[in-house]
Amino acid sequence: MSVLVEVARLDHVHLCVTERAASVAWYKSILGLSVLGPDHGEVADDHPVFLAPAATPSDHCLSLFVGNPATGSDRNVAFGVNASAFLSFLARLPDPRVTAQRGGLLGQDHTNDYGAAITLDFLDPDGNEIELVTYDTKAVRAGLAQ
Repeated sequence: MSVLVEVARLDHVHLCVTERAASVAWYKSILGLSVLGPDHGEVADDHPVFLAPAATPSDHCLSLFVGNPATGSDRNVAFGVNASAFLSFLARLPDPRVTAQRGGLLGQDHTNDYGAAITLDFLDPDGNEIELVTYDTKAVRAGLAQ
């Protein structure tokens, strides 16, 4: 059977947040995402604000709606980075703005090595689960060993 359509990429993920302006500021300061299109003050709560990575501003990857954040397990959003960015992020931890999914401040001891990928799991201000993932595992392992 043939596929109906071959997608080019994942376009965006919706998240609900309680205070969109604060969330936009958090995603800018922690993950370097920028607003794509109208800013949070220019759109109604039932319309999204799109955030994009600075390196690819034409690709929006996250849309923030005002509402109650999701609850339950398996509801994380993963952002991919190279080894250099992953290690740089680790070097800046702990940071009072970044809470580990298991509680407390996120630190180097929160890395998860899955063999093919290394991750960090943390929370946004509304408790949405965020994952930073790299597939440059050899370089990250070498950096962690130093």
